[in-house]
Amino acid sequence: MVSTTPYPAVEQPQEKKAWQPVGFTWGLSIAVPIFLDVPRDIVRPGAAINFFGGADFGFFVIGGDAGLQWNPIDLNGVVAGNPPISLSGRSPLTRIYLSLPEVRFQVPDLKVVLPYITGSFDMNFWNFRETQVGCGYWYCSQYSVYRFTPGFTGKAGVGFEVKGGVYIDAGFQYSFTGKGNFFAQSRWWLAPYVGVLVRRR
Repeated sequence: MVSTTPYPAVEQPQEKKAWQPVGFTWGLSIAVPIFLDVPRDIVRPGAAINFFGGADFGFFVIGGDAGLQWNPIDLNGVVAGNPPISLSGRSPLTRIYLSLPEVRFQVPDLKVVLPYITGSFDMNFWNFRETQVGCGYWYCSQYSVYRFTPGFTGKAGVGFEVKGGVYIDAGFQYSFTGKGNFFAQSRWWLAPYVGVLVRRR
């Protein structure tokens, strides 16, 4: 007698998808820029705020940065010019920048941390006490003049996951700027930073 009892279907192991959908990563951080090879009693450590966003492909992210940076310049007791003039006061050296593209390489498969390194080309716009007066039909107003320099920034950091793709982000960035239309020579600075990083995939 032949049994007609059906046998349970055998489940085939599912193959892991090789391609994951593209996600989005963004972050907001604050930093302390410290210029190198300058008199520390004149060029003080400053503050910066930075926003990053990009397309997340898993092991790398392609995106861009934008931000603001300020460094106090203490001119009290400084003598400059010909004939020599004694300067005074403290004013901020201001930088507005856009970094495109920024490429980030990361290790996304770790459970708690997200280590990464990045590199980007910078478009920097600097101002220090330089102003001009522009006049319209009815009135005149004073505005700050920003001058362009090209640059490069590299970062090394690690994100510590808090919950659901949200990380506490900490690291160091090293930045370089060419002379451009502002500096008399190339400049470098180091900036430790901390912030929040969010990955959505």
